[in-house]
Amino acid sequence: MPQIEKIPGGFGIEGLELRKGKCGCSGMGGDCCFTYSKVKKDGNTLIYEGKATAPSTVNNYEWGYRVRKGDVAVEVKMEDTRDNKDFFSGCYPPSLQDWKDRGWEVESEYERPL
Repeated sequence: MPQIEKIPGGFGIEGLELRKGKCGCSGMGGDCCFTYSKVKKDGNTLIYEGKATAPSTVNNYEWGYRVRKGDVAVEVKMEDTRDNKDFFSGCYPPSLQDWKDRGWEVESEYERPL
């Protein structure tokens, strides 16, 4: 069974990392102030939420997945944009393929426009 490890800024599991991140510009009002990533542990489930959209982005969509290995699950929900992402102040989660490569079962995955 995979072991969830506490790492600086988040959690690691089987060599993959889920990290939090947020803007550090002290509220200067840039697009970065609207973006973040956060992760929490709820029992044997890691829950990641990220937002890389801002008022200036227009080609926005939401994507996510849930994977499981044994009694450990990882849920990812990402509000993303196909526009310029240079201002994203968070940390992207591992790709779904990264989990599959390590033998995790995909319970669900989605992508939809916002």
